Amino acid sequence: MKVRPYLNNLAPCNLFNDKIKKYIEYYGDDIFIVCKKYYETLRIFIPLIVVIAMLGILKLKLLLLSVIPLVLIAYLYPLLYVWSKAEEHKKVVNSEAPFIALIAYIDSLVDKGLNHTFKELSEIRELKVPRIEQNYLLKMTTYMNMSFAKALEKRALIHSGDLLGKLYNNYLAALSLGITIRDRLKDVLKELLNDLKDSYKSYVEKSAELTELEFSLFLLLPIVLIGFSFTFKVSLIELLSPLLFVPPIIFLISSIQPSAEYNLKYGKCIYSLAAIPIIFMVPRFDLEYKILASLSVLLVLSYYIYSQITLANELEKSLPVLLKEVSEYLKIGYTIQNAMPKVKLSSKRASKVLENLLKKPDSASTPSKLFNITFKLLFIIARTGSSSISLDELANSISEIIYNKNSLIRQLRLFDVFAILTPVMLWFTFSMFGKISTIAIPSVAIISAYSITSVLIFSKISRFTLLYFPSILLTSIVLAILSVLPPVFL
Repeated sequence: MKVRPYLNNLAPCNLFNDKIKKYIEYYGDDIFIVCKKYYETLRIFIPLIVVIAMLGILKLKLLLLSVIPLVLIAYLYPLLYVWSKAEEHKKVVNSEAPFIALIAYIDSLVDKGLNHTFKELSEIRELKVPRIEQNYLLKMTTYMNMSFAKALEKRALIHSGDLLGKLYNNYLAALSLGITIRDRLKDVLKELLNDLKDSYKSYVEKSAELTELEFSLFLLLPIVLIGFSFTFKVSLIELLSPLLFVPPIIFLISSIQPSAEYNLKYGKCIYSLAAIPIIFMVPRFDLEYKILASLSVLLVLSYYIYSQITLANELEKSLPVLLKEVSEYLKIGYTIQNAMPKVKLSSKRASKVLENLLKKPDSASTPSKLFNITFKLLFIIARTGSSSISLDELANSISEIIYNKNSLIRQLRLFDVFAILTPVMLWFTFSMFGKISTIAIPSVAIISAYSITSVLIFSKISRFTLLYFPSILLTSIVLAILSVLPPVFL
């Protein structure tokens, strides 16, 4: 019996070949590249698993519990990779589908089809989906001799679980039934915007469940571990062991979160995070100073990110005014190109950005993905020769997207308060147990570790970024105040 062919069949790239190809066909990739990445990743996973297993045997038995999950992840990596990419792509599809429907509707006003829409939108760098769909449709119509309707029908089947599939099905229904496509697309646009709004509501509900999980892991579980100190000896590593759940929780938040609308640039500032482990390796400084220095690094980096977020919010806030004024200029005979320099925005920073963009419209790039897309859509509308009616449709759709997004942020604002209250709650809890506990516990390390973890997770939930400057700053102030109060453990 030949063993090698049997083992080859058990290789994940062969065993899950059909499933991997199905996911790849959805988001666009190459199975050979995926499998190549898998074998490269194994070079990291195998030594890592061996090291963790040895440490578990020799030092900390708790680490042995992570060996089996790591082995499963290493084996299933190709399938997990394409699945995660497909799920991420689905979020992108749902966020971009309203823009595709909008331009498809505007194109229908001048008797242009969906294939022309994809060709136009594929020029916009911020939109990924039209470029992928354009490539697949072109491949099927050119190399597989399919008609455009047949190729679209196949893509509709692949996108059956997202908003783009709804657009495809309605477009095909209009073609087959002889219904006016423009009227059908206008109805579809309204439906997609409502679906986007519903997805935001669903995320708010799921966020509440995630908050319960966060409190259980990073507040209740440490309390239970402190309680065990009455009978068993609990080390600092065991008290901090719930922090091992941080990566999967962040991954879970990312998987259910709507697609982020920020186009953030971290630059060289991101390398400042490397200073944090170096700070903790310095032997002569007290733990309090190490924590203070680490928070300072986080504050500097988060402020750099926050300045981009505030600019993105100002740009998005100015969009309805920009579109409305350009529409008014169109009604009195101006072109879009001539009207935009005449628009006056209330925000000085937004006005400055707009002024710079008009000098190089093709290379427009701001921290707001929504602003970038809208700015480039204006020039696409200008090329189609559409009237102010098209611009009014764009203004109404963008205004609704902005309103839904702002409504989502308002509903999630409560989580910012939870992040700030976490160190206070931990301080009171550990103070109470400290008075009756039989062992000395390094309260500063525990409170700081769980407080910083909580603020990162709540920032991710409510602000779509781990490093949200106001939350980190307020948490740092609270920790500083708690550090000068009477000792937590008596």
